[in-house]
Amino acid sequence: MAIIDRIKYDGDPRGGQWLVHKCPSEQFVLGSQLIVNQGQEALFFKGGEALDLFGPGTHTLTTGNLPLLNKLVNLPFGGKTPFSAEIYYVNKTANLDLKWGTATPIPLEDPKYGLILNVGARGQYGITINDSRLFVSRIIGAVPNGTTADHLVIIKYFNGLINAKIKSVAAEYMVKEKISFLEISQYLSELSDAFKEQLNDEFERFGIELSNFYCESIAPRPEEYKKLREYKEELALGEGFYQQRRSLDILEKLADNPSTGGIANAGIGLGMGLGVAPQMGNLFSGLGQNVQSGQTQTIQPSGNQMQSAQPGNQPPQTVTCPKCGAENSASMKFCGSCGSSLITSVTCPYCGAQVPAGMKFCGECGKPLSSLKCPSCGFENKAGMKFCGNCGQKLV
Repeated sequence: MAIIDRIKYDGDPRGGQWLVHKCPSEQFVLGSQLIVNQGQEALFFKGGEALDLFGPGTHTLTTGNLPLLNKLVNLPFGGKTPFSAEIYYVNKTANLDLKWGTATPIPLEDPKYGLILNVGARGQYGITINDSRLFVSRIIGAVPNGTTADHLVIIKYFNGLINAKIKSVAAEYMVKEKISFLEISQYLSELSDAFKEQLNDEFERFGIELSNFYCESIAPRPEEYKKLREYKEELALGEGFYQQRRSLDILEKLADNPSTGGIANAGIGLGMGLGVAPQMGNLFSGLGQNVQSGQTQTIQPSGNQMQSAQPGNQPPQTVTCPKCGAENSASMKFCGSCGSSLITSVTCPYCGAQVPAGMKFCGECGKPLSSLKCPSCGFENKAGMKFCGNCGQKLV
């Protein structure tokens, strides 16, 4: 290998970031010029030991300014005497735009709601190398042959240190402060400080000062965030939420159903909130019976109370066929134009309530109205059956 008598490093020629650079040659001579730029330090390293350190300036290598190396190898005095050693240039300027992030989601429990969520986190941090000897000694063991090409490898190693702390620090902080992932965005500044405090010791082991540390985001996956939000809403609603939610689903269908336009127009559809849901069972119970008998339901604005009106006091009522749109007398069960059924309600086999035809769940008890498939033989049984009519297996 050629002997170098002028040693210098001007940084990554591509303009990229770098932390440490190892000179490609290890053969030098006394009397060589060692040039160290501003923001750099040059370290002689041999036999696993960090030896003489040079700051910015031009240095002529002699036995006088290489006392540690001279003591180790007993350099000959004077002349262009060759010797071997490793020289590392260390970047002493602050690197403030380093990125970190979790490579894979971290399972964490939401302290408020008890759900286990897969959480991702990301942010940025800044470092300054304070102790070049300690840094080179430690980084050589972690990342062998550290050169400018290994910059990303070194950062990846630091990211591993960060990721190792993220789970424990985040869990401890959230439990202590009793906050949920639904609220975590309000606490990112305090959480960043907690991360920095815990990570300082890890970076100091490498002779590095952690200048800043920011957690820009820590959150579950979008689908799990949605699940957590829905779970919170269900807890807020308390008991009976399932029945209330089913009633609202039925209201939405009624609002879209032309045959029940009067109900939707009366303001009982969407937008009335959950307060109307418990009363809808009575509405469904009487609706279908009165349509078949020729009676109609009217809604009083003062209290939403139902009262009957006799046909003799009002013009004859008609029912629109849901299939062909023809107008038929309210007393007819089948359309006179196309023969389709005009019955607009069915009886729940579980609670006996009248439910508008086409609904999949009862608005009164919340149970399914469709046929039940036997889990044993696959036979389709009518809704309300407790045992399979084909094999006798219990259905509900």
